[in-house]
Amino acid sequence: MSAGVRGAGVVSSRLVAAISRVLPLVPATLMIVGFFLVPILWAVYASLTNQGLTGAAARNPVFVGLENYIYLFTDSRTWDALARTAIFVVFSVLGQNVIGFTIAYARQRASNLVQSLVTTVMIIAWVVPEVVAGYLWYSFLSAESGALNQFFGFFGIQRQEWLVTDPLAAVIIINVWRGCAFSLLIYGAALQDVSAEVLEAAEIDGAGTFRKIFGIILPIIRPVILINVVLTTLATLGVFGLIWVVTAGGPGTRSETLPIYMYTQAYDFGLIGYGSAIAVLLLSLGMIASLFYVRLFNIGDSRND
Repeated sequence: MSAGVRGAGVVSSRLVAAISRVLPLVPATLMIVGFFLVPILWAVYASLTNQGLTGAAARNPVFVGLENYIYLFTDSRTWDALARTAIFVVFSVLGQNVIGFTIAYARQRASNLVQSLVTTVMIIAWVVPEVVAGYLWYSFLSAESGALNQFFGFFGIQRQEWLVTDPLAAVIIINVWRGCAFSLLIYGAALQDVSAEVLEAAEIDGAGTFRKIFGIILPIIRPVILINVVLTTLATLGVFGLIWVVTAGGPGTRSETLPIYMYTQAYDFGLIGYGSAIAVLLLSLGMIASLFYVRLFNIGDSRND
């Protein structure tokens, strides 16, 4: 009898210990399910229906299978938007990472006052909401009363329609300007973990700045680079407000990326099902990009090993 009581006590204590380990994870798990998994599952379901924003398709959507996806991948506008999205993401991510690392590296060698000033200015640009940043740049690049044209006009240079001649380049520059601060903070923290003794030894061996950066620093902080590239890629894939405020995807569709295309189809034309198919495509692109980055950096690890 006493052995049975002791066994029950052991089982009970183990159960309590297991519950105590699992219980703190319950709120986070519920949030992940509620705010991520459920919307994803709903988007996948809606993409298989003719769900509309108004009318009969909104009240009683009909299951249409892969019809939305077939139309999506046979529509030339999709491929055009996909190409613009690829250009927007590649140059935005490249610009944010290169400029963010460069400023972080240069900031380390500056005085404390300069470091604080640079960090403050960069973070202000980062924390400004997308819509506000979009309006600021729209007023800066506006053809009629933009500050940039006013400046050039002072020197007799003809006004330029910056948001008409090359709108995609304009929104890339704006996105890089706004996102550099995140990379600056990430790389600034990573550079602090690089051993000063290793860099001093490299200098004694005659290594210059570029050799130290590409031969020592970048290999050491490679895991941080992977994380930052993945995060900036996923964030850039979902940029909507900035582009919408500055160009709304125009002129025509010259700066229309997949998020803009998704919005116009879902809310301008009321095609929620078709817009959900575009959302699923965006989600898939984010997953593919993440796996590609992980595979790419793993190849680098294996080669160095």
